[in-house]
Formats: sequence, C-alpha cells, structure tokens
Amino acid sequence: MLPEEELSKLRFGMSEVPQPGGQKGDYEEKVTQWFLERSFFRDFTYRNPRGKKKGEELADAVVLFDDVAFLVEVKAQYGNHDAIAWATEASLKALKQVRATHDSLKTGAIKKLQNEVYGQVEFDPAKYPNMYGLIILAQQTEESFDADELIPEIKDAGFPVFVFSLKDIELITQRFDTAGDFVNFIECRTDMRRLTQFRVNDEENNLLEMAELVPAIYATRIQPITQEVLTRTVESFRLAATGELLESREWRYGLAIDDMIARAHDLDPGLPWNHEPPSDSAEVARFLGWLTRYRRIRLGKRMLDKCLLSESTGEPQYFTHYQKSRGVVSVFIATPQSREERVKLLHYLVNYAMLHYGTGMAFGVVTDAGVSGRSYDYMVSRGQLTDEAIEFLKSHESPFTDSNEQL
Repeated sequence: MLPEEELSKLRFGMSEVPQPGGQKGDYEEKVTQWFLERSFFRDFTYRNPRGKKKGEELADAVVLFDDVAFLVEVKAQYGNHDAIAWATEASLKALKQVRATHDSLKTGAIKKLQNEVYGQVEFDPAKYPNMYGLIILAQQTEESFDADELIPEIKDAGFPVFVFSLKDIELITQRFDTAGDFVNFIECRTDMRRLTQFRVNDEENNLLEMAELVPAIYATRIQPITQEVLTRTVESFRLAATGELLESREWRYGLAIDDMIARAHDLDPGLPWNHEPPSDSAEVARFLGWLTRYRRIRLGKRMLDKCLLSESTGEPQYFTHYQKSRGVVSVFIATPQSREERVKLLHYLVNYAMLHYGTGMAFGVVTDAGVSGRSYDYMVSRGQLTDEAIEFLKSHESPFTDSNEQL
C-alpha cells in the first residue's frame, strides 16, 4: 500500500494529508475527515457543517452519498484519565451530539450544507432514509472494549450508531476505500450485530470475523442471487477485509476510475455539450462511487487495454459493464477522434446499450486513446428511450458483440 502522502497525490482530487498541530482536537477531526475522504472523495464529505444557529456546528463531519448519510463526531483524549472511563464519558457525549444531528437533519431544520466541490447544496431529508452515526475516539491506548456493552444507550438511538477508534477508522477506510465498499461494510456490520460482538481498538480481528460471517449475510440480504454471484461477492469482501486486495500488484489500475470521479466536476464550460448543472457532475461521481475497489481494478485494467489498443489501431475501442442486480449498464470508450466526434459516439453507444440490455439506467465515459491524456466526457441517462430513438437505433447493426460484453 502506498504512503498516505503519495496516495493523496495519485488519487487525483484528494486534499493534502493533515499535519498535527492546532488546538486540542483539531488534528483528530481533520484526519478523520481525510480518512472519510479516502472512501468518499471531497464530493460527498462535508467538513464541520454549520448548525441551526449562527456559530453552531452541526457535526464534525457529514457524509452524504446517494441515499445514505453518515453523521460523525470525533472525541480526542488528552491527559492521564483512565482509558475506559474516558471512552464511556466521551461516547455518551458524542452519542447525544449524533442524535441531535440526526434530529436536525430528519426534521428538515437544516436546509443547506456547504461542500468544498459543489458549494452550497440543498438538503432534502427524504433523499437520505439510511442514516448512521459514527463516533470516533482518538486516544493513546491499545485496550479494547465492546461499545454496545459499555454504552447500552447506543442501542436506543433509533438508528445504527457505531463507535470506532481513530486507528480503527484509518484501517477501515484504507481497506474499504470506495464509497461502495464503505457503505457495504457498514450495512454488513449492522446485520452482524445480532450474531457477534465487535470490539473497539481491535478492528483487524473484527474484519477477519466479518469475512467469516459475510457469506450468510449476503445469502440472506441479496435476493435473488446465484451461487456463482454469491461466491464472487463473498470473495470480493474477503479480499478487501483481509487487506489482500491492497497487496495486489494490480491495485493501481483502480486509480483510473478514481481519476474519473475526481474530474467529473472539472468540465470546460466553453464546450457546447457541457451545459449541464453541477448536480449532473455529482451524479457521475455518485454513479462511479458505487464501484467497489475490486471492480474498479478490473474495469481500470480493461480501460487501459482499450486505450492502448485504440492508440495502436487508430480506431475507437469500447466495452460494456452490465450490473443486472442494479439494472445498470456502463459503457467505457477510448478513441483518437476529435472531442465533438467522440461525444457523438458516447451518446450513440450509451443509448444503444440501454436498448441492448433493456435497462432504464446507463452511464458512459469516453477518453483519449493512449495513456498520456486524462480528458473525459461523461453521460448519465435515466428513463426510457423515445420511440424515435428506438427506431433509429434498430435501423443500425448492434455495436455490441460477445467480446464487448460484461466483465
């Protein structure tokens, strides 16, 4: 795994790694925000959002991704207090703050949140039915404990709340370093609470236990599911949870997808087809954000192959990725064509993919041939094709062959 400083430079769009210093607790808050950014990028990480009153803080961080919201409170221990006694007191205080944040968001008391990338964003509580509280304890101790047992009030919060140490959240966001991976981790952790106990400051062992329990969880939660898909999904989780995926020599291929997310909002307004509002860029980032690291590696590697092939042949190269469970198809294209021509190709292939797979949701990205360029154009399409579009597409031979189809 790369050092954090090098990672932040490679994963384009990340902020710099925070450095220790400042007032008590400042560094711990900032580094927690950075860890969350590692999984969610700046697009979905809201740092120290404002509360209802002027000068009031809603939370240390809020993450809003698709239909999920994470409400984060960070507590840092200074002084020689007993570690468990301090953790109990700090967790109770943080729990009260997390519940207040939950109430403020759910009741609509908070209308807008400030985002580093998109500026002021309207907040609609109806869009975030799945809310989770994250309490992060920063203390210099190796002593582990069961937070649900130590602080039984957590079970009465009315929504899932988890307690992690700063060391825990660092490990979690390192291994589950995409939005799709992190959300899946939390969902699995929620389901597993009835099966076992997880201890704060012992995340390495917690993750190994989760890898053992996840087959039964997936078999119940993901229905219908074939044995082949179940086996592949379980293995993907195991590789991430154990850290084996980080050691893969192919890990860097996934950075190609990370780069697309980081540049989704970096559009040239001078180009005639870039007339969409900023929310469309967030839609692109959200769409790609659901791709797990395991899937990003595979897609990134294939995309690189297409870029090299397009450069050598002088012809457009592309492939599709169909997620039947979500009813979503993606088209990845590399071409040496002019920007205007490649955008036309993008729209044609995305529309044909919707027809070909019979789905109402599609995503497409087109980039330069070769590996030197990082210029992207995107398209997200939802809904049904018009009768005219279907007639036009059917008048052409399908551009998709077996070699182009799903990974």
